[in-house]
Amino acid sequence: MNIKHVVKNRYTLSIALAVLLSGCSEPEVDTKIEKAPKPVKLITIKDTAQSNILTYPATVDAIKSAKLAFQVGGKIDKLNVIAAQSVLKGDELASLEKRNFVNEVNSTKIQYETANNDFNRGIKLSKDGVISARDIEQLKSKKEVAQSRYDSAKKALTDSTLVAPYDAIVAAVPVEALENVNAGQHIVTLFGKGEMEVVVNIPSSIVATVDSRTDSRAFVLLESAANTPIPATFRRANLEADTSSQTYEVRFSFAVPQNLNILPGMNASLRIEFDNKSTTNEITLPTFAIFEENGQHYVWTVSESMIVSKTVVTLVNGIGEELVVTSGIKAGDVIVGAGANYVTDGMKVRAWTKS
Repeated sequence: MNIKHVVKNRYTLSIALAVLLSGCSEPEVDTKIEKAPKPVKLITIKDTAQSNILTYPATVDAIKSAKLAFQVGGKIDKLNVIAAQSVLKGDELASLEKRNFVNEVNSTKIQYETANNDFNRGIKLSKDGVISARDIEQLKSKKEVAQSRYDSAKKALTDSTLVAPYDAIVAAVPVEALENVNAGQHIVTLFGKGEMEVVVNIPSSIVATVDSRTDSRAFVLLESAANTPIPATFRRANLEADTSSQTYEVRFSFAVPQNLNILPGMNASLRIEFDNKSTTNEITLPTFAIFEENGQHYVWTVSESMIVSKTVVTLVNGIGEELVVTSGIKAGDVIVGAGANYVTDGMKVRAWTKS
């Protein structure tokens, strides 16, 4: 047998076998894994015919407040109050040493009585022609000067005592007993009791009707008592808008509940509620659901198949936890709330649920 022919046949058989095995091999497995939907918090836009709630950050302020001072100088003899103390109208808050004031009253009283007696005697003498009319004018002038000094001394004695002009809480007492103070120096700060106010900045679209609408209610929510809404009433508004935010400063008054200690400067929120009689077509969204790109505002809307898309919205300038949207979305639309910063156009999402 020819050896070269055998080797050649074996080589041909090996190639044919390799081709046959490659044709019968397993199909290639696709290693790509579809990404799971992104969990996000979803918000369904409510029908504008339903209740509408707007919330704005606020600061508590006192309707009545006063920094009291003596109108005369001297040494503080009595200091009857401390900070956070309640006082009633007419209560004595502090007083200066009285000795010098009393002595001045007694001295000027004697001078006035003497000048008055001299003037009365002069009137009688002038009728008899003993003294001239010019002498009478001089006696009258001396009497008037003495009376003025006497009145000033009595007023100084009265001014040496500070009394509460109304029921109040003592906010500050920056002086101490036996301290020498000047006229006009700050002695006590008072905040009126019973009623206070909150200061908020509200967009023009809301402030224009906040006092005229009968279907709205306002409540004050304190950070320390968020579950205790306090009814509030529109008090007044600044007619000049803030140039940067185009909002107006508005003040709402409220009665202080007896079980709460509320002081000026505390942080709070003002909540304005509109009932279902509202005819406004505006929609409000929380600020965390809105994002900005190149000066334009957007939200992520979610389709029925849970695919997100970037949607342009038009906002009314304002501040607060919620902003008014005038176009771009409508009642019934579903948008991405929390998690909006981690979403991209065309991404599939699912509703986030607390595990």
